[in-house]
Amino acid sequence: MRKRRKRLLINVSIAVSITLLLVVLAILSQGENNTQPEGKTVTTHPLVITLYKDPTCGCCGEYEKYLRSMGVELETRIVEQGELLALKQRLGIPGTFFSCHTSIVAGYFVEGHVPLEAIYKLLGERPDIDGIALPGMPEGAPGMGDHRAGPLRIYAKDGDSIKLFLEL
Repeated sequence: MRKRRKRLLINVSIAVSITLLLVVLAILSQGENNTQPEGKTVTTHPLVITLYKDPTCGCCGEYEKYLRSMGVELETRIVEQGELLALKQRLGIPGTFFSCHTSIVAGYFVEGHVPLEAIYKLLGERPDIDGIALPGMPEGAPGMGDHRAGPLRIYAKDGDSIKLFLEL
């Protein structure tokens, strides 16, 4: 009887330990997201970006390759310059932010050769802004070659307010 009780107690202890381990693993996995390049995390849904670009722009194609190589699900829309300008104006992107292409992700505009690190930060924080931009076509930005001449300054736009969002 004692051996039977002892064996039952051991089996119950093992079952309880396994159950607790499974609960802890389930709780930890709820906090995990898809890990993306640079150790950044985003939601468990795949990152989907809609990229609007001119058909003749080579660096837009390089940016597109960069995004795809990083595992981004990309919807590319080829548009003429007039359509691209109209899109930028409709989204409220200031002329000082303009670059050669415009993207939309999760309701935000992303103007120019913005590194994914900034997009992950945007999606991780979900600030109440219109979008982010890396103005112009700076050297060393994704799709603009490997030589970086200086820091990349990504700006955020919220209504009429513009502020530095991230410097890389």
